[in-house]
Amino acid sequence: MPENKNPHFNDIITQSLSRRNFVQVSLAVGAAFSMSPGNALAKGISPSKIGFTSVAENLVNDVIVPEGYEWHKLMSWGDALFTNQAPAKEQVGAPFNFTRDEQTKRVGTCNDMFAVFAKNYSYPWSDKAQNEYIVCSNNEYVVPYLLVAAKKGNFAPTPQEIEAMYAAQGVTIACVNHDTKTGAWELVQVEDKEGALNRRITPFTEVVFDGPAKEHEWIKTSGMITNQIEKYAGKLPKNPDGIMCGTMQNCAGGYTPWGTYLTAEENIDNMYFTTSPNCENIENARKQAGYVYDEASFGYGNLWKWGGPDQFDLSRNPFGPSLYGWIVEIDPHDPSWTPRKHTALGRKKNESANSVITKSGNVAIYTGDDQANEFVYKFISKNKFDAKNRTANRELLSEGTLYAAKFNVDGSGEWLEISLEKANAVPLSGNQTPFKDYADLMVRVRDAASRLGATPMDRPEDVEAPKDNYFKGFGTVYICATGNLTEEGRKGNAANPRRKNGATTEVNYTGQIIRINEAAKDHGSTTFNWEIFLMGGDHSKEIALLERPSDKKGETHNLSSWVNGKQISMGDRFAMPDNITFDGFGNAWFTTDGTPENFPCNDGIYVADTNSPAPRVVKRFLTGPIGCEITGPFVSEDNKTFFCGLQHIGGADEVGNGYRAKQAVPFSTFPNKTWPRDTIIYVRRKDGGIVGT
Repeated sequence: MPENKNPHFNDIITQSLSRRNFVQVSLAVGAAFSMSPGNALAKGISPSKIGFTSVAENLVNDVIVPEGYEWHKLMSWGDALFTNQAPAKEQVGAPFNFTRDEQTKRVGTCNDMFAVFAKNYSYPWSDKAQNEYIVCSNNEYVVPYLLVAAKKGNFAPTPQEIEAMYAAQGVTIACVNHDTKTGAWELVQVEDKEGALNRRITPFTEVVFDGPAKEHEWIKTSGMITNQIEKYAGKLPKNPDGIMCGTMQNCAGGYTPWGTYLTAEENIDNMYFTTSPNCENIENARKQAGYVYDEASFGYGNLWKWGGPDQFDLSRNPFGPSLYGWIVEIDPHDPSWTPRKHTALGRKKNESANSVITKSGNVAIYTGDDQANEFVYKFISKNKFDAKNRTANRELLSEGTLYAAKFNVDGSGEWLEISLEKANAVPLSGNQTPFKDYADLMVRVRDAASRLGATPMDRPEDVEAPKDNYFKGFGTVYICATGNLTEEGRKGNAANPRRKNGATTEVNYTGQIIRINEAAKDHGSTTFNWEIFLMGGDHSKEIALLERPSDKKGETHNLSSWVNGKQISMGDRFAMPDNITFDGFGNAWFTTDGTPENFPCNDGIYVADTNSPAPRVVKRFLTGPIGCEITGPFVSEDNKTFFCGLQHIGGADEVGNGYRAKQAVPFSTFPNKTWPRDTIIYVRRKDGGIVGT
């Protein structure tokens, strides 16, 4: 991994939140936030209290919700999208056995980001419940042992099974109906024909690259190879510049004022393999400027152990990874519009792509690079949003300015412009090479952000700004930093940022949520203030030496959520926040991905009031079955339905040990007690009231 010498965020926060200036910083930043409570005050609604009774810590192999609430399935892996398909045949003790083509017509697996669009688009977005919607769900990745059955204890998937695994990734787009009287939601199958709204976007779907890097040598070369390989399978692009690489490893994302879906490509290294590690193709690629740095930064090469389609073999296609790591725009209302990979937003392990309109009418997109010691980014479009021309806005993300965040010791911050001139002015070190042009800058944007002095973060995942129905923000932005288990991230940290265990500085096991306030409450600003909104961990005391369930018995770590003697969070303890969303009353709803490794509790959904001063109360709203993380939180526009995803169900035991087909069945067989099926659920109050109250 290339060395990053920039001051780590945990070093900054330790200095910034010293006992002496903690109150000063909190008051200065908090005062700005008190004027930006969220949608509720913008609509003239009084902020609601979080009124539900917390779900207790548990290891129950089911979905648990508060008293007075009920949950229902919306859709699961393998559900048919079209009327001419039979229901997926479940069998006890074995997964489905789909082909690639079958999987492209069914709901994908490992659902992550989830968004709901009114079938009839309007701006501003309506806050009234409707009957017909389109939903989009990311299908992030695959757990091979959950998709293919071991044969007599031997896990050896066939080439056809592997190809189907690749096809299980991407995005699922589907129509759903909502009964506004009963509150029920239902997946709708449609006729399988050209232009059908229901569809899958997989790693084999045609996409078009736009923006500054669309003609980059790596993209053009790997695109030609990919198209040639797919041609043998009878798949050809319809557009002259189309590439049959689709999308994969789709983690979080976002949605735009003009009704399109943004999906973020994250851990692209997971799906590449090398049949001949030191072959001529790879050695020649390593001679190209930037390739060695990129190879080390993303870590691609040998994570996927089972082989697969030739375009994912680095020996055949060494520049293949340049086709991924982008923000992809999909129009759920218009299947004829080929998905766009927006290179102006930079290539990285994207976790999110949340949009908000600036005071000047431009569009800001916030993204996180979900790898330890990487950065937070903001893109501002060159042109302005046009409320009267929905489809013209689909070009907005092809051109603009990209920034990376720098957090200063005094609680201030700045957005550093990523420009060719500035990046090349920084002296080179290690295996860094100059950027050839702006296209090269966007393909290798991680390197550029590091050179320019952006602040390394503890796995910045979801980065989201609350907004109203006009997509006008309030200047606040929330960053879920999931944690950091690297030695590089240990410096200046304890078990969570700023913690000590005796004389030992620990890694960040439990993560935190950071809140920034853009200058003048304008998302187009280039400066901001920041504070810690919530800390993961145990809230009971400053030193909380606890045994982590995933560690050796008797080994203890300081899992306190206190910061330098000050309590930041109270209520229900949590660890490793991942995705976040907001309801219409100023409440933050966030997911976790790693609580069982730290506390005896399955991952869940937590709620906190963004209007409250520290220490802020955290309440546990939901827990999932064993082995799953919770993903894709979304609150309906009328605040009466909460959605979330249950991902890699049964993929690990109660303490995080992964399922590797050594047992007869995975650690959970939710939802139907046959074989685990990743599922999107919705939760409502039994009396039909506002969720969270």
